[in-house]
Amino acid sequence: MGFVIYDLETSGLNKRFDQILQFAAIPTNDNLEQIAAPVNVRARLLPSIVPSPGALHVTRRPIDQITDRSLPTLYQAACEIHDASMSWSPSMFLGYNSIRFDEEFLRQTFYQNLRHPIYVTNLNGNNRGDVLRLVRGVALLNPNAIAVPTGADGRRSFRLEDLGPANGFNPNRRHDALSDAEATLHLCRHIRDRAPGAWSNFSRFANKSNVIEFIQDEDAFALLGDRADSDFFCVTHVGQSPKDKNLQYCLDLNSDYAALERMSHVELCERVKDTDGPIRKFRANASPVMAPLWELEDQGLLSASSDDVSHLARQIRSNGEFLNRLRSAIVDSERVWPESVHVEEQIYNGFASDTDATLCQRFHQIPWEDRLALIARFQDMRFYRLGRRLIYHERPDLLEHNQLASMRDEVRQRLDGSIADAPWLTIPTALLEIHDMLNEPISNEDREALNRLTEYLTICLG
Repeated sequence: MGFVIYDLETSGLNKRFDQILQFAAIPTNDNLEQIAAPVNVRARLLPSIVPSPGALHVTRRPIDQITDRSLPTLYQAACEIHDASMSWSPSMFLGYNSIRFDEEFLRQTFYQNLRHPIYVTNLNGNNRGDVLRLVRGVALLNPNAIAVPTGADGRRSFRLEDLGPANGFNPNRRHDALSDAEATLHLCRHIRDRAPGAWSNFSRFANKSNVIEFIQDEDAFALLGDRADSDFFCVTHVGQSPKDKNLQYCLDLNSDYAALERMSHVELCERVKDTDGPIRKFRANASPVMAPLWELEDQGLLSASSDDVSHLARQIRSNGEFLNRLRSAIVDSERVWPESVHVEEQIYNGFASDTDATLCQRFHQIPWEDRLALIARFQDMRFYRLGRRLIYHERPDLLEHNQLASMRDEVRQRLDGSIADAPWLTIPTALLEIHDMLNEPISNEDREALNRLTEYLTICLG
């Protein structure tokens, strides 16, 4: 199986309401040798999205660059990205901090643009992996294999822009998706050559069945690289979610097992729902980075012997009554999110039916003039709303007067902040952010860029 190394640049950090501005990917064979030209797609900012002033400042992208009319629309870019991603299947999709960020943006982009399936990176034989997690694991267990620089705050920096140069990668561009994909590929090759065992395990655990087999066979194991505030957790597997078979529950073996055993159901629920509580959760299909305890023992990282830790794990796993109570507490304490009225936040409200998935595919094959009639046939209102929005952005001339006025009013309300508790960035909020930034000591170039952004937002606000 080959690899696809990819990266994104976005209008902000909100995975539901910001958008992709650039997607870049490098396809390779299983030896990480590039086998085709990179794909590098840019997209124009949607008129309904307010870009984050802070994000544009960091990435040095002026507003006139991301609103350039010569750029593809987001819909056109989404189609190109989806077609390329499907053509690379089966592959292992790798990014840097991609599982929690880039992949969510990709899914949201495919969802909002009716490109199904939206789960490209883990369907059709594809796997995915997060190189940030791999790097953290290697820094822990193979510290001589990778150089981790120290930031200005005196702490180790795992930012890609710092790690790349520290390990021999010299970028031509900063905050550019293609350059960041090249840096990620460089780190993958670096780790493969200097820590082949870690690279092998990383590839191995991209396969869900291998993950399940490992966590069930090992009495105790180490979960690595998943959190910035902790190098590892020694855990034992205690069950899986009854609603999502990929979601695995593990008990942190540093927790006070005896105290947990004495707790009532209510007390257990309160304890396990804490972020810093005794339960660690991960998805078996999200390429967790794991290691047997002897690897940590060899590095002198365990406070007790691996045999002692495993003995405690076996004691816990043999206590069926406690495990049943613990699993029940985990399930009962899981947060139930209220259903959102915003279609972007309804992405995980169920898969598309076969009928709707077929209509989504048909949507992209027929002339725009026929698409308005097609979206009326969707069974799922989410896809009707998204389809109507696409027609508004791409071919507003096809909408009747009342439909066009309704869509314009919807966009205006998204921009002007008149929707209470809006979960997206509005123009008034962005202008306040710019005002604060202009009061800070910044270069003349940055000041001019912020002034142009202010002018753009003011015009949008009307």
